[in-house]
Amino acid sequence: MLKKETSLRVQKYLREKDLSSFLSFGESSPIGFHWANDRNSSAFVKELFAHNPKEQEAFRLEQLEGELDTLKDIPIWLMSRRGQLKSDLFNLYQCYLDPRLKTQWFDIEEILVSTSHEAGPFSSVKGMRWFDATIYAKFIYLKLIQAWAPQREFRLSLDVPIEIRAGGSPLGSIKGRLHQISAHGIVLNLENLGQAKEWGDKEIMILKKPLSLKDCDSGIERCLRSEEWMGSLENFSLKGADFHTLVQSQIDSTSSDHYFIFIPFSKMTLLSVRAHEEAMKNLKELFEEAQGAIQKYVKAA
Repeated sequence: MLKKETSLRVQKYLREKDLSSFLSFGESSPIGFHWANDRNSSAFVKELFAHNPKEQEAFRLEQLEGELDTLKDIPIWLMSRRGQLKSDLFNLYQCYLDPRLKTQWFDIEEILVSTSHEAGPFSSVKGMRWFDATIYAKFIYLKLIQAWAPQREFRLSLDVPIEIRAGGSPLGSIKGRLHQISAHGIVLNLENLGQAKEWGDKEIMILKKPLSLKDCDSGIERCLRSEEWMGSLENFSLKGADFHTLVQSQIDSTSSDHYFIFIPFSKMTLLSVRAHEEAMKNLKELFEEAQGAIQKYVKAA
């Protein structure tokens, strides 16, 4: 049965909220949702803007476009064997989003970029030091509404602090967060990779840090059972060789300040008092329940 309070909250989120904002399940809930992270809700939002957009939709779109337009005021300098070109950060992201230019520019080491001055310092465009995941996401939101972009399968946003240890030792550990969960695995958000690329021969442990939950006795379906989520998101481990491969892939593709590491469920071993298979089954069922609930309310909106 659909709950009126939840229906109104989801409807308000889809129809009125800032397009960059997330649907929060509670003041301190570790679980959230963004409309672009599900093909059904992104189709709903696209349809909302496509037919007879009202003043509210126009304002939301102008707000998103305005956030991106500020990038036009940030100069960059590109350098290649042909010479130097002054442009702006907005144009650089646009080129990255263009499949034709992406192949020409971002797969070639010789093109350099400076975001500081025409005299440098310069770094490889391919190095992605200019790249910001939050900014990139806003460009994708705009494409989902105005044009076409690949649709994502359903995923939930997470905000759970973690510590990554090699061989269980706290020495040299890496801080990060559980960032997203999908039907296939979990995404970690790490601010740095430390000595991770040297951990290939050690067991890697991902440990949750304490997290206080408030205001979860009300709100969206009791915050979609936040307390149960925190119990189901068990500490887990994976083989050092698997972690090394995932880390190396990120090192090769980006040099940004944040690294997003996708860990498939098939590579994880949940460190639970229950058997791994039982704990994993519980986590996947909880995810499917949340997916079903959100999509149900999106359909009703």
